[in-house]
Amino acid sequence: MQKKVTLSVQKAKNDQLRKHVAAIHTSGDLSLLERKMVNVLLLNAYDDLLSRRTHTLPVDHLRVMLGWEESYNITLLKKVLRTLTSTPIEFNIMEDGKETWRVMTMISFGEIKGGICTYRYDEYLAERFYDPEIYAMINLGVQRRFEGGYALTLYENCLRYKSVESTGWWELERFKKLMGASASIYDEFKYLKREVITKSIKEINRISDIFVEAEYRKTGRKISFIRFNITENPQKNLLEPELLDDHASIRESETFKRLREHGIGERLAIAWILQDKEQAQAVVNYVEERDKKKLIKGNTAGYIRKLIEEGADVGKSAYEINKERTKKESLEKEKRKKLEAKKSELESEYKKHLVTERIRNLAMAEISNFVERYRIGEGKGKTTSYNPVTGELKDPIERVSFMGWLRSQLLLEIVINKTQFALWLETKNKKPATIS
Repeated sequence: MQKKVTLSVQKAKNDQLRKHVAAIHTSGDLSLLERKMVNVLLLNAYDDLLSRRTHTLPVDHLRVMLGWEESYNITLLKKVLRTLTSTPIEFNIMEDGKETWRVMTMISFGEIKGGICTYRYDEYLAERFYDPEIYAMINLGVQRRFEGGYALTLYENCLRYKSVESTGWWELERFKKLMGASASIYDEFKYLKREVITKSIKEINRISDIFVEAEYRKTGRKISFIRFNITENPQKNLLEPELLDDHASIRESETFKRLREHGIGERLAIAWILQDKEQAQAVVNYVEERDKKKLIKGNTAGYIRKLIEEGADVGKSAYEINKERTKKESLEKEKRKKLEAKKSELESEYKKHLVTERIRNLAMAEISNFVERYRIGEGKGKTTSYNPVTGELKDPIERVSFMGWLRSQLLLEIVINKTQFALWLETKNKKPATIS
């Protein structure tokens, strides 16, 4: 039962994480947060999977990599780790012509101490994860966008079949096990289809790099098999710039290059810069100055890691701290202004859409009433070409003037329904995240 999520790093080599098919297919009922945690932990440990059994990650960095905007909730973090230490992964492998079955837990140990999350993988599992004989490439940037646990699970289970464009037929019971859809309500197919299959496909096709369609096969009158056809998502080119830009700029930054020169892994360097780029830069400056004076015993990479993970104060003055705080507040204020402006712009566009729909659906009697109001008011003397039989103003200038007035009148009647507005945004591929 397990899955994994991943963080957004970039380019095929860096923003995609190999995930062993046996792990992807591990059945179980993990929540979306738990699935994301699995991937983040694996991503953090990946470079050292074969050389180290124990891995560490500062809790603050972990939260950034998860895209977790909640408060510093250690209780929830402990709950997630507890689940992962009891989540079984099963491997069915052919060896010497015979099937071998193995089972182990996702992580064998978890600890939170002094702001650091420590965890371990079983040696066999680490080897399978590092050099999987068969693997799927999980796009870390795409994965971070998922909001539904079932959608993420289906995405992972479909991705390995992308090259052959179909999962092949799965028995429905096997599919339910893979998805972790164990609730009794899903014994009735219509609920399984509505809540698990249809919703997941819709989310995958909207936000990911693949496009999925389902097919069903019956035994008698009952649906008993399902398969998914997979193609490249036509929106892929639109999604990629958003996923790549931030980390492309990080890789070009001086701080990232200097961290790499000291032997810091690229994923860890990115995580530190995302967490606090000023702190990362200050630590590099501090360590290099001390190294020039031959004040560092051992390697500089270990010293840098120790200072950053301990949140060491490496000499920022009160003035610098206050300057940074003021700059941050100013940026947040500017961001709020942009969000509000965007919200206003989208609401205005939506209102215009509603007015256009309203005009299209006006009955002849309604048009006549509006024309009469216009004729005795603002449009007095400007409706000489009106034909009450056809409901049209033949003169184009009179028609344009009337339509402008009509739109202004109908706009006054518009009251935005939040649910319908959200649906409209979705159909237009707008970003609901920009709307509060």
